[in-house]
Amino acid sequence: MKAANNGRTAERAKLGAAQWPVQLASAASIDEPLQDGGPWIVSINSVPKARVSADVAAVLKAVDGRKDPAHVAQQLGQPWTAADVMGVVRHLAHTGIFDVGARQGTTRRLQFKAPLTLQLTLFNPAPFLQFLRPGVAALIRPSSAVLLGALLCGGIVGAAGASQSIWRVLSEPLPLEAYLMVAVAMFVSTLLHELGHGMALTYFGGTPRRIGIMLFYFSPAFFCDVTDGWRLRSRRQRVLVALAGPFVHLLLGSVALAGQALLAASSAKDATILYGAICYAVAILNLFPFIKLDGYVALMSAVDIPHLRQKSLEALAELVSHRVLGSAPSFRSKGILPWFGLASFISGIAFMVVGFQRLVPIFLQLGLAGYVAVFLALGLMVVLVVKAAARFFLSAARQGSPRWRRWGVMAGTLAVGALLLLIPVKPETVAGYTVVHGELRIVVPLEASNQHLDAGDHVALQSQGMIIHRNLGTATVGDQPPSNATAPLETVVPVHFGGTSLAVAAYPGILTNAANLPASGRAVVASQRQTTLAQWLWETVADSPLWPRTGQTHQPTKGQP
Repeated sequence: MKAANNGRTAERAKLGAAQWPVQLASAASIDEPLQDGGPWIVSINSVPKARVSADVAAVLKAVDGRKDPAHVAQQLGQPWTAADVMGVVRHLAHTGIFDVGARQGTTRRLQFKAPLTLQLTLFNPAPFLQFLRPGVAALIRPSSAVLLGALLCGGIVGAAGASQSIWRVLSEPLPLEAYLMVAVAMFVSTLLHELGHGMALTYFGGTPRRIGIMLFYFSPAFFCDVTDGWRLRSRRQRVLVALAGPFVHLLLGSVALAGQALLAASSAKDATILYGAICYAVAILNLFPFIKLDGYVALMSAVDIPHLRQKSLEALAELVSHRVLGSAPSFRSKGILPWFGLASFISGIAFMVVGFQRLVPIFLQLGLAGYVAVFLALGLMVVLVVKAAARFFLSAARQGSPRWRRWGVMAGTLAVGALLLLIPVKPETVAGYTVVHGELRIVVPLEASNQHLDAGDHVALQSQGMIIHRNLGTATVGDQPPSNATAPLETVVPVHFGGTSLAVAAYPGILTNAANLPASGRAVVASQRQTTLAQWLWETVADSPLWPRTGQTHQPTKGQP
């Protein structure tokens, strides 16, 4: 790592000193403004790296690998000097646009974007969106705007009238066909969301570069590359390009929630209500400014600071490095940038934690495949954390941080981590429940039967909804041993699927508080025994089906389904 960083530093020094002539990398380009007075964009593989003035663009076009700084200045004429030319090259060397520091070649179809985004390019949408441009122009006419406003109002009225139905479809299992309809509709609407960005950019004269699918914080999604919008002179236009996607979801959700009132009670009606609610949620979530979503892009465009999140995280790291590690202050007053970086840092962690809390319990009930998925995701997160920490401490060292302070902070961090492992916890198991002939059973899939329950454990009985888990009652685990049985699939996932059942270990349950308890649902079992976080992690890993178990598990006895 140190050698690589030293190599890059040497390369930049060459560019700024006597190692001329230099030239642009084959992957670099200088894109002209879309409008008079707009910025020039320096890009690598069509990814913008910096905004420059027309004068700086002229310098970059003149460095052709043959002329030295004096000859470049002579070609440009007064008032340019060799020192000015060298200063421009030195200032932009960090972008990697010169042949010394740039990666050669074309844009890769599969790209990884930090911190947790994997993108696969499918096609170039520019020709198709250019064909649709007249239609977009028609949509922004006053008469069309009135119609769109009426649709939005109708959606709000429909959502208010269907509030109880929205709560029900979010908190109770639905038939498989309803979820399939919603999945297909969300697939199409997410594609339309991204095309909305592209259509807005095309209308203002820009060119969407690519469209594809990606994994964003472990969730599948589409993307449309509209970075060409930085060539637009108007901040308002760039903001509108960013907000076009959420507007598409808001409009589609309004159509669904207004139209569901015309449907009779059915799976299709439930699917329409669920789809409309999800569209509204997606539109609102996309406005969150501290993750690289549309709200962030809109804010970045409004304040006119490219790479706002990256710059704010760097400002935060520099501030912490100076205050904690004693490195030389390499920053001037940066206003709220460090605070925005702190909010972005916390938000990124929160997104990952919330996602894991919702998905991991389900995956762990799916046996070997679920454990493999969880461990791969955790491994990726550990690698990213280690790399980020290494970059932080190496950067502090280059900025003059005393070695004793760096080692002291690292030792203190490890000590805090060790103390956290001693935090007392009471393990929880996400299971299911069934009521058979008036008898309550707490059920765990046999694939996950290593998550055995103990007599007297407290049980929270809940609805098995896709989003919401409504509390239905409480119970405790009985003192009889578990038996082999079968249970409906909806005890594990929120899906009605034609009477499909799965093999489970069934523990007797004793109701302590419940009214009108459904025949099956979700059960969250809180263990009575108190352990430490370290012991709980060890037991989870040791009992994993990824390798032979280190201890005896509680095997169910024979019993009737």
